[in-house]
Amino acid sequence: MMRVWGFLFVVLAGCPKPTNDEPPIPWKPPSEPAWGDVPKTDADARALAMKEATPNKLRRADAMSLLSLKADASRLVAGEAAIAWTYDAWMNAEPGPAYLIFGTTHDSRVQIETAAAIVFRMKAPWGFALEQFRAAGKWKGGASPSADDADLALLANPRAPVDEPAMWRINDRQARFDHAAWKFGYLTAFTSIVQQARGAGMPLFGCDMPPELRASLTPGGEGERALREVHCARSLRSDAPTVAPAHATTDAGLTDDDPMPPERFAVLVGANHSEPDGLPRYLGKKARVTVVRVLGGRPKDAMGEEADLAARLAVTDPVLVRGKDGAPDMLLLPDDTWGGSVDRAKDRGETQPQSGQNLPRPNVIVTSDEPARFALGESSVDVGQKPEWISARAGHQAYVVVTPSRTMVGAVDVPADGYAEVQLAPKSRSLRVIVHTP
Repeated sequence: MMRVWGFLFVVLAGCPKPTNDEPPIPWKPPSEPAWGDVPKTDADARALAMKEATPNKLRRADAMSLLSLKADASRLVAGEAAIAWTYDAWMNAEPGPAYLIFGTTHDSRVQIETAAAIVFRMKAPWGFALEQFRAAGKWKGGASPSADDADLALLANPRAPVDEPAMWRINDRQARFDHAAWKFGYLTAFTSIVQQARGAGMPLFGCDMPPELRASLTPGGEGERALREVHCARSLRSDAPTVAPAHATTDAGLTDDDPMPPERFAVLVGANHSEPDGLPRYLGKKARVTVVRVLGGRPKDAMGEEADLAARLAVTDPVLVRGKDGAPDMLLLPDDTWGGSVDRAKDRGETQPQSGQNLPRPNVIVTSDEPARFALGESSVDVGQKPEWISARAGHQAYVVVTPSRTMVGAVDVPADGYAEVQLAPKSRSLRVIVHTP
């Protein structure tokens, strides 16, 4: 049956739900290659991984590139809602398979919860897969008693009461198998994530290989790591038919012979698995992949990029920095290592500034305790102790401040009526924002 791409794009952007009581028409599920026997040796695991890997044009994450940020906020997005909208637009922009991969560090509960909050605001993904849950897979003769698939499915329906035994089993397996969550004290985060997913109507999936299926491999070795990534990619493709949007019964003659639309998933894995030589290699050569490296939100004594950058970079609010030319996006979260301080206040009764004819209304006034270049939304200006006016769109807008010695990124709430007063203090890694409204 012939299709035009424009119609397929409309289907992918959001299939209409049936308007009557007739059951929806399913897609014809794609043929799935046989999984075969699970590799038992490191050499066999490496051989299978090499066979299934496909090249990609992604680049490795380089946090030090943040030091070259310019006073240009066009690549910055602030706020969970705006970030979610950005990635929904990316997923809907083309009709091929699409995977949004968050790479996190296992010592940070905040990174995991922030990524989940963004995904649960999205509309385009068919589901959210996390490395912290285990997928059974379809290996020949492979028993997976530690898999979470069945219980996650029982908990997926927001219209049904919470299946307490299933939740207990999920929590029990987390306590037994998720060593990082136990060590860093965030086991309870996954109970919350399951509840939030139910509220958002977002199916959850496992993306790790159960430990009993890789018990014969060298722990932490190249073969085990690659096989876990192969297992995750295969499991996602196996899960896709269960969550693919169905035809509406009023879709003018579409039948169950129509091919299933290309899959769309959000995925959360450890930072190393999100690199170009990690999970992206096994998602297929036709897949579109955006990697989001999450930084910040870590314990104060954590060593890493945040500590290396702290002397020259301050983060005051969650901000997404879009990558270029295959480089990953970077989601920056404030913490005690590289975080800056923000003092926010409100004032009422101020007179709104005026502007010339046919010019945007200036609605942000900026000062700085040292010479700096300040960018907010689509505007930028050189600032010092003398107040400078700029115009910015109303809303939660990302900013970047660049001085010879330090860069600061964060967000300013620009009011629809009135104006915002921004007092920058890069030397002390701080700013004050006063929102003046009539």
